[in-house]
Amino acid sequence: MRILHPTDFSSTAEKALALARDLRGRLEGELHLVHVQQRFESTAAHPYLQSQYDSLSPELTRRLEEARKEEVDRLRNMLDHLAAPDATAELRWGEPLHELLEAAASADLVVMGAHGANRLDNFFLGGIAGRLVRRSPAPVVTVRDEAGTLEANRILVATDFGEASRQAWEFCRKLGKAGIKLVVAHVLDDAQVKDNPDYVNTVTDALNRLAGDVAERHVVREGDPTSTLPEIAGEVGADLIAIGVRRHSAALGLLLGSRADMLLRSSPVPILSVPQPLA
Repeated sequence: MRILHPTDFSSTAEKALALARDLRGRLEGELHLVHVQQRFESTAAHPYLQSQYDSLSPELTRRLEEARKEEVDRLRNMLDHLAAPDATAELRWGEPLHELLEAAASADLVVMGAHGANRLDNFFLGGIAGRLVRRSPAPVVTVRDEAGTLEANRILVATDFGEASRQAWEFCRKLGKAGIKLVVAHVLDDAQVKDNPDYVNTVTDALNRLAGDVAERHVVREGDPTSTLPEIAGEVGADLIAIGVRRHSAALGLLLGSRADMLLRSSPVPILSVPQPLA
C-alpha cells in the first residue's frame, strides 16, 4: 500500500507521521513524504511581482537566487531527516491543494495533520486538510493535535448502511486482513426509535450481517454522532474512526452531513474518511 504523508513540519504533522509509519509497518507498504512550498513571486495572481523582480540589479538578483537555493536546501534537508530511514521524500512547488491532489492520485492512503492557522475549529474544513478530504480520490486520515495513541490496532467503522459507508467498510476489511481489528457501529437518534420501536432490532440484525466474522463486535447507540462516535471509540479501544464520504464533481457531502463536519473538526480520535467513487 502506498501511503502519502503531506507535512508542514508542525507538531500536528509529526503526530500524523507517527501514525503513517505505524500503518506502513502493519500494511507492509511504502511511505512517501511531501511538502508543498509556494513561490509567491512567480504566481499568476501577482504578475507585477515578476516584473519588479526582473528589474532588480544583477547583484540583488544573485542574492535572491542564493537565498532561494538556501531555502530549497533547508527544506530538502528537513524532509530527508523526517523520511529517514524508511520513507521517500519530495519537495513540490505550487498551489498546495492542487499539488497534494496530484500526489494523492497515485496513493492508496493519505495521512496528514489537521489544523488551521488559528485554533478556531471552523477553520478546519476551509483549510488544506478539509479541502483534501472533500476531493481526494484516496482515503484520508486526518490527525488532530489532540490525538493520543498514534497506532492503528483497532478501527471503529461508522455506518448508515448507505453506499458511502459501504465503501468505508470494504476499505477497512482490507486493513483487517493486515491484522487491524474492526468494530462496526451505528448511531441513531431518538426520532428514529420513536417512529419505529423495532428499529433498534432491525439495525442490530443489519450490523450482525455486515460484521459477519470480520468485525470483533458491533455497537448500536443513541446520540449525536459528533460526540457519540469518539465515546464509542474510547470504550472499545479504537484508534481510528472510519466514515464514508460521498464525492461530487463540485463538492463533497459527508456520511453524516454537518455532523460529520463537526466530527472532523473536533474528534480527538483520528478520522479515516473513505471516498465513494464518482458516479
